[in-house]
Amino acid sequence: MNIKTLALLVLMSGCTVANAAVDWNSLSPAQQSVLAPMQKSWATLSGARQEKLALGAARWSAMTPQQRAEAQQRLNFWKQLSPQEQAATLARRDEFRSMTPDQRLQLQQTQQNFSQLPMSEQLMLRKRFEQMQQLEQLQQLQQLPSFMAPTTPGFPNGGNLGLPSLAPALSPLVPVH
Repeated sequence: MNIKTLALLVLMSGCTVANAAVDWNSLSPAQQSVLAPMQKSWATLSGARQEKLALGAARWSAMTPQQRAEAQQRLNFWKQLSPQEQAATLARRDEFRSMTPDQRLQLQQTQQNFSQLPMSEQLMLRKRFEQMQQLEQLQQLQQLPSFMAPTTPGFPNGGNLGLPSLAPALSPLVPVH
């Protein structure tokens, strides 16, 4: 019983060390300078939060003025996004992180090739992409059961759109190999 208790105490002490608070005085002067607005509330923050802030302050202190300006611009842009846009951005980030190195490389090469195109070609490709997205949405609507299809009151059959086949519309957009 004493060995079990001792083992439990050792494990518990390890857990508390992992989540131990970061003492304000243990921060470097540069970290303290960055985190100065939080000094009064520092002791009330969780140890994990303090650790994260300390690491962020160390990174910030190591940045060049140019890097800091760019980081500030990204933060300002992020703050202007709606919650839905932020969620979509995080989902795309997670999708990118889940890609294999080869998939990431191919995506980066595609982006680089696109950015080297003349602006007129970029605009044309964007427009075609938007058209393809709209067609995909229409295809998804066509696949809905009739009771779920969009309806318009006052039209026969409740205004079920009865969308035509999209194959003829897709043919000019999808290259045949």
